[in-house]
Amino acid sequence: MKRRIINSRQKINRAAGIVLTLGMLYPVMGAHATTYSTVQWDGLFADQGPLYFSPQEPSPIDPIQLTLRATANNLTSAEAMVYDNVTGTTSTYPMSYSGTDANGLYEFWTVTLPASADTRFYYFQANDGTSIAYYNGFGAASSAPANGPTGGDFWIAPGFTTPTWAQRGVQYQVFVDRFYNGNTANDVTNGAYTWQGNPTVQLNWGQDPELGNQGGTDQVAFAGGDLEGVDQKLSYITNSLGANILYLNPIFTANTNHKYDTQNYFQVDPHFGGNSALQQLSSDVHNSTDPAGQKGRIVLDGVFNHTGASNAWFQGAQSSQTSPYYNWYTFSSWPNSYATFEGVANLPKLNYGSTSLQGEIYGNSNSVAQTYLNPPYLIDGWRLDAPGHVGANGYDPEANGNYNDPTNHAVWQGFRSSVKAANPNSFIFGEWFEGSQPYEWLNGNQWDSSVNYNGFLQPASEWITGYDDGFNANSIDPTQLDQWLHNTLVQAPRAAQLTQVNQLSTQDTPRFGERAAESISYKTYTAPNGSTFTEPYGGTPNVWKDDLGAFLEFSYVGLPTIYYGDEYGMMGGGTNDAGKRWTFDWSQVANGGNSVFQLYQQLIALRHQYSALRDGSFMTLVADNNTNVYAFSRFDANQRMIIILNNSNTTQTETIPAADAGSLIGSTLTNVTPLVNGVTEASSYTVDSSGNITVTLPGHYATMLEQAGGPLVSGAALPAVSSNTSPLTAGQTASIYYDGSLASTASTMTMHWGFNGWNSTIDTPMVKQDNGSWKATVSIPVGSQLNAAFYNQNGTWDNNGGQNYNMEIQMPGTVDTNPYPLVAGQPATIYYDGTLAPNASSIDMHWGYNGFTGVTDTAMTKQSNGSFAATVTIPANANEFNVVFHDQNNNWDNNSGNNYNVPVQ
Repeated sequence: MKRRIINSRQKINRAAGIVLTLGMLYPVMGAHATTYSTVQWDGLFADQGPLYFSPQEPSPIDPIQLTLRATANNLTSAEAMVYDNVTGTTSTYPMSYSGTDANGLYEFWTVTLPASADTRFYYFQANDGTSIAYYNGFGAASSAPANGPTGGDFWIAPGFTTPTWAQRGVQYQVFVDRFYNGNTANDVTNGAYTWQGNPTVQLNWGQDPELGNQGGTDQVAFAGGDLEGVDQKLSYITNSLGANILYLNPIFTANTNHKYDTQNYFQVDPHFGGNSALQQLSSDVHNSTDPAGQKGRIVLDGVFNHTGASNAWFQGAQSSQTSPYYNWYTFSSWPNSYATFEGVANLPKLNYGSTSLQGEIYGNSNSVAQTYLNPPYLIDGWRLDAPGHVGANGYDPEANGNYNDPTNHAVWQGFRSSVKAANPNSFIFGEWFEGSQPYEWLNGNQWDSSVNYNGFLQPASEWITGYDDGFNANSIDPTQLDQWLHNTLVQAPRAAQLTQVNQLSTQDTPRFGERAAESISYKTYTAPNGSTFTEPYGGTPNVWKDDLGAFLEFSYVGLPTIYYGDEYGMMGGGTNDAGKRWTFDWSQVANGGNSVFQLYQQLIALRHQYSALRDGSFMTLVADNNTNVYAFSRFDANQRMIIILNNSNTTQTETIPAADAGSLIGSTLTNVTPLVNGVTEASSYTVDSSGNITVTLPGHYATMLEQAGGPLVSGAALPAVSSNTSPLTAGQTASIYYDGSLASTASTMTMHWGFNGWNSTIDTPMVKQDNGSWKATVSIPVGSQLNAAFYNQNGTWDNNGGQNYNMEIQMPGTVDTNPYPLVAGQPATIYYDGTLAPNASSIDMHWGYNGFTGVTDTAMTKQSNGSFAATVTIPANANEFNVVFHDQNNNWDNNSGNNYNVPVQ
C-alpha cells in the first residue's frame, strides 16, 4: 500500500557479524615493518561477512568467532566488547593476534565468544599502547558507542535463520492486472460493476492507466492481466530472465485493480482466474527451475492491517453489534464512524485486540496465512503489507511513530510462530516505508526481513537519478551513498541482512526508469471536477542509468527483487499510483530483448555463479565525490569481487586499492562485466606494487572484477578440497576447489570424479586461480556423495591417502533438518517432502547413523503444509545421519538406493 514518505531519515549504522575481523590498510609494501604512535583508523575493518563472523546464523549452542583487521604492526591488543541484551551487562573478551595478510599490510585479531541463547551486540576496542579506537558498524570512533543497533553495534541473534533459498535467490514482483492477459474470458469489462460511484473501465493493453481520477476511476481501470497470464509467462521469468522467486501483489477478491481492499481472503479474484489458477500456478512454479538449477518459489502479498469496506466481515460488523465480526473492527460511533487506514473510508482497519481475529488471520490451522501454506496451494511465504500499522482498538502504531507497540509485536510474533510451524522453510518480509530501518521487527522472532526502501531503494535512487522515491529532487554524492548503505546494513542481524528485499521500483514508487530518464515528458489530465493537472508521462530513457541501477542492485547485500518491467527499463507516470503500474511491453524483451534486459540476464547469472555476491563481506574501496565513482568489494573464501560504479556522464579513470580487499600484489583480476550497448573494457587488471589497480570505465556504467578468494591470514591453510556451496545440491552447478599437496607445483590439474562410490567417472580439467588453488565447475548428479581425486601433468595423484575426497550431495527440498548440520547429542527435527508425501496417510522414518548403525523406526507427523516431521535425538557419536522413508503401503523412498545422508557436527 502507498504510505507517506518521510524525507528526514535516520541514518543507521552497519551491522557486524559473529566472526569479527578488524584490519587496517597500509599504504605501501614493507609497511609491516613500520610502527605507529596512534591507532590507524583507516585500517580498521570488520563486518558480518563469513570471514569476519562465523557461523553466519549461530544457534544458541554455537560458539562465535569474530575477526578484526588493523594496520600491520599497529595494535598492541584488541578486545571484543559484548553487550548482553537480556542481562544488561557488558563483557570484555581479549582477542588474539592471528597473523597478517599476504601483502604484509594488515594484521588480524580473532576471538571466540562462548555460546549463548541471549541476543547480544558487540563492538571492538583497538589499542596501540598509548591510544584507543572503537570500531563498529558506524566505523571508527574515539569514544565507546551506545549499546544496540542504534549505536551501530554488530548484532548476534542466536537461533535466527532465514531460508537459504531466499538468501541465494532472485525475486520477481508482479502486479497481476498489468503483466499479461492469459484468459480474456475473465476480463473486467466496461461497466461490469460500479465502485464508489465509478463504473469499471476496460483498458486496451498498453493504454495509459491514469484516467484523471486517482481516487476513483483509476482504481477500477483493468487491463486484463491474470494468474493464467503469469503462468503462461513463467518460463520467461525463470528461464529467459533467470529469477526463481515469484512475488505477487494481492490476488484475493476485491473491487479495485490493486486488490489492497480485500473482500474475501479465501477466494482468489475470479478476474485473476480464481483459486484453481493459483493452485496451478503454484504447482508450475514449484516444478520450475532457474538456469542455476534452483527450485521455483512463490510468495503472496498479505494485506492484514485492514480490509475493504465490501468485505463480508465488515458488512457483518456494520449490520449488527452482535455480529461475530463486530469486534474485528473499531467503531467510534456505530455503524458509520470507524477506524480506517490513513483515513480512507474504503479501508476499515482491523482490530487485533480481538483474539478470534488473530486466529482467523494466522493462528488457526484453517486461518488465512496457513490455508495458502497448506495443500493445494503450498505457497512459500508472505510479504506483509503495512505491518507496522497493525494495532488494537483503532490505534495505528506506525502513524504515531510508535515502533514498540506491544500488540503489534505480539501479532507478528504469533504470525511467525504459526507460519513457521506450517512451513519451517517459509519466508516472511514486511513492508517498511519509513525513513529508518525496522530493527524492532528483525530480531529473529517476527519478520525475516523487510522491503528495504530506506536501506537500498532510496539511497540508490538519490545517487543515480537525483530523485528520491517520491520523485522529489534529492541528490547525494558517493560519500553520502556509502555512509547510508553502511549505516542501514548494520541495523539487522546477519540472517536478515542476507534477505533484505532490495528494489529499484515498487508498486508504490514512481518507476526507476522514469526517475532516471534523460528527459521527462508530461501529460495533462482532466479531473472529475473539470480541473486539469500535469503529471510526468514517459520521456527519453537513460538506459545507462538503468544499467547502473542494476549493477548496484545485483552486487549489494540482500535479495535483489525486480519489479516487473524494470528489467527492460520501463518508464511510467509520476506520483499517482496508476503511473507506477503500466502494462508490460512484451516487445521490449522479444527477440533477445533490449540492452537493459540483456544486462539483467547476465547480472542474474553472475549472482548465481559467484557466492561472494550473495554472502560476501561488503567493503568500501573508493567514494570519489570529484569523479562520482563508487567502488566496493564483496568477498568470501571462494571469490573476491571488486565492483566499480561510474555515475558520471563521461569515461573515468580511477585508482582502486585492490589490496585493501585482500588482492595479492602482482595478482590478476579478471573482468567479468556484462558488456552491452557496445561497451568495451579491459579484460583483466594486475595489482601493482602499491596494491592498486587503475580502471577506466564508461559513463553511467560499471566494471566487475573477480579472482579467487582465500583466508584472511597469510599462511592459513586452505582446505585441500572445498566447494562454493556446501552441501552440494543434486541438479545444480557447483565449483570444486583443490588446494592440496599437488596444487603449488602443478602446471595442469585434472579432477577425476564420480558419485556414490565412483559411478559414472569423469575427468574434468581444472583452472588455476590467482591464490594458487585450482577450480573445476561441474553439474552435480543425483546421489548422496560426490567422490573425487586429483592428478597433475605428471600423472601424480592425490586421493587423500587412499580415502578419496568425498562431499555430501543433498536433494533439493526433499529432506530438511532443523538444525542443519545436525548436532551430535542434540534433538533435531527431520522434515520429509519427497515423492511419498502427497499421497501418504502415514510415513515412518527408518534411520541410523554412520552407515545405518543403531537402526530405529520413528513415526512421522503430517504437517499442515503436506510434509511430514519427526523429532529425534542425534546419537552422541554420530558423524552422519542416514535415513529412508516408507508409507502405510510399505512404499519406500531411499533416494534411488543412495539413502538420505545428513552431516552431523
